[in-house]
Amino acid sequence: MTRSIFPSLATLVVWLLPGVAEAQRAYTEDRISQLERSIVEIQSRIEQLRQQNQQLQQKLDKMQSSHESRLQRLERGSAKAPSPRASQAKP
Repeated sequence: MTRSIFPSLATLVVWLLPGVAEAQRAYTEDRISQLERSIVEIQSRIEQLRQQNQQLQQKLDKMQSSHESRLQRLERGSAKAPSPRASQAKP
């Protein structure tokens, strides 16, 4: 009885293998396509973030330059102007 099951089982496996292999190949191709789409989306997002980063860096550079020039003007102005205590001490 067990001998008659094995040939049937072997025949069934041989018959199903091409279908299983085809299903596996289709799944693999579909998964590769999904991954390729994900890569394209990620690359696009990276480019957006690079541009945003560049814009923010430019704004930061402008702010730093502006603050430095303001600080220099304040420092030059305070060197010229007498301190409030010195002017109060002279009646």
